[in-house]
Amino acid sequence: MKIKEIKEVYGVKKEWSSYDGYAVITEEDSYMVLIGNGQSCCEDWGYISSEDSFEEFIGSELMGIELTDTSLKTEKIDTANMYLDCGGIQFVNFITNKGVFQLAVYNGHNGYYGHGIMVVKNDNILFRGTLWKIYFNRYERSNQWATLNNS
Repeated sequence: MKIKEIKEVYGVKKEWSSYDGYAVITEEDSYMVLIGNGQSCCEDWGYISSEDSFEEFIGSELMGIELTDTSLKTEKIDTANMYLDCGGIQFVNFITNKGVFQLAVYNGHNGYYGHGIMVVKNDNILFRGTLWKIYFNRYERSNQWATLNNS
């Protein structure tokens, strides 16, 4: 499947919530990497980011999608963590015949408010989780990782 377009999306309605993120459009399918955009209190609900030039991957063959907790640009992660308070990061790698490009969603909050994240293929949710960390008596819950089959 050749990639036709990669773009930011805002206000995507899924189930009972609204999300922002990215859409990766191929000749056959549409993939979205999303984070909930509803604010619960005083948190910064989320950010979307990529270090890659999307134009370089237009026309490439999409071979797979992988969720990971590791940035392709590892030197940037320490800087990013300074701004996330108790939030977390979910990286999504899109594997192509021209290499890998990475999309990320970030959640910055005061230690209580997590935000839903999703990876969607067409109308099917491939991955759903909550991006958050709570620090209380050494208890930590953070983002998950998985490999997604793009079939």
